[in-house]
Amino acid sequence: MGPAKLARLSWLLYDFANNSFSVMIVTFVYPVYFKSVASAGLGNLGDLLWGINIFLSLIAVAFLSPLLGAVADLTGRKKGFLMVSALSCIFLTAQLFWVGAGMVFLGMAIFVAANTAYQTGQVFYNAFLPDLASPEEMGKLSGYGWASAYLGGILVLLFAWPLLQDGGPEKARLVFVLTALFYLFFSLPAFLFLRSGPKKGGETSWATFLAAGFQQVRTTLSNWARYRQIVRFLLAYFVYMEGVNTVASYAGIYAKDTIGFTLAELVPLFLASQTAAVVGVVGFGFLSDRIGPRVTLILILIVWTGVGLGAALTTSKVGFWFVALVGGICLASIGAVSRAMIALMIGPNQQAEIFGFYSISGRLSSAIGPPIFGLISFLSGSQRAAMFAVALLFVAGLLLLLHVEEPVRKEGVLYGA
Repeated sequence: MGPAKLARLSWLLYDFANNSFSVMIVTFVYPVYFKSVASAGLGNLGDLLWGINIFLSLIAVAFLSPLLGAVADLTGRKKGFLMVSALSCIFLTAQLFWVGAGMVFLGMAIFVAANTAYQTGQVFYNAFLPDLASPEEMGKLSGYGWASAYLGGILVLLFAWPLLQDGGPEKARLVFVLTALFYLFFSLPAFLFLRSGPKKGGETSWATFLAAGFQQVRTTLSNWARYRQIVRFLLAYFVYMEGVNTVASYAGIYAKDTIGFTLAELVPLFLASQTAAVVGVVGFGFLSDRIGPRVTLILILIVWTGVGLGAALTTSKVGFWFVALVGGICLASIGAVSRAMIALMIGPNQQAEIFGFYSISGRLSSAIGPPIFGLISFLSGSQRAAMFAVALLFVAGLLLLLHVEEPVRKEGVLYGA
């Protein structure tokens, strides 16, 4: 296997590895564990506290992402930054084992730190995409990345299934260690075979790189008026990803508290939705390359609106199964197509930095959406009311996206200039 193919495979395997954290710690097992064990007896206040967890970690990422992205561009050390972020997240994930009943603040502190490390790593991982695929192949490779991620989610769920059958907290804690080991093992090829790219400039100190990073970020910010289409897209992305990330953050909690699923019943539900995600992301990836990412995103957002309304209205487990499967098809797809669209908008010399601003939009939306859900749930006493609000976010994001043009990549030129 040649170096280029090996690098692509390693990149895909990293997505396969790190989605274990997203599925088991952000979406499924740990949210339910945090609400029912660490926050036992707090009722809907637990929803608000979980939203605060997401908010604190992603606000930190939103401010770190553009700076670290610019430094990664200047130093040519994308892989080094990726490794530090990943290994930090892996270590902290294993430490969730020590979070027991009533340990709200310990559970929050470890999760906030782990999620900050995980989300920061995504900036550097995403920045490899333009190096690994031509403009015509970005939608397809991005789709393969998300498909790989969800295959990893399926495998880690299968490994964890025996531990979750009795629904007890002691076995659930072992899942956190299992997740850390899974993440570590399948990340190793990326650590070995990805290449960061050339350093821009000679040898210099980290202080100089940081100062140059700040300057590059300021320069890019001062030029945003020239890139109207990118700004419009990031605004639309910000709004609709509020809905997507809120659904991802509360899916397990909502299914357990509102619909009545047990932890053991949630395992096949999440396995099925992960499988649907693989099918959806590959299909929408090919569709994006054929009809363009903008039109594809419009179609996905129409379906997402139906998912939000369906989740708010359904009262049966069978109905929720249907909603979860449709949501699974769209969950990975919207991220893959959005990533392909922003990749087509940027020039080759600002990959990590622009992906840093892309990350700001996504992470700020991820930080804001879950606390809003938690606050509405806490104040109204109803998770259904909060889910209706999520559906409105998809409608708003769709309306904003209609004002964005389909991107046409010009080599060396930042889109929208």
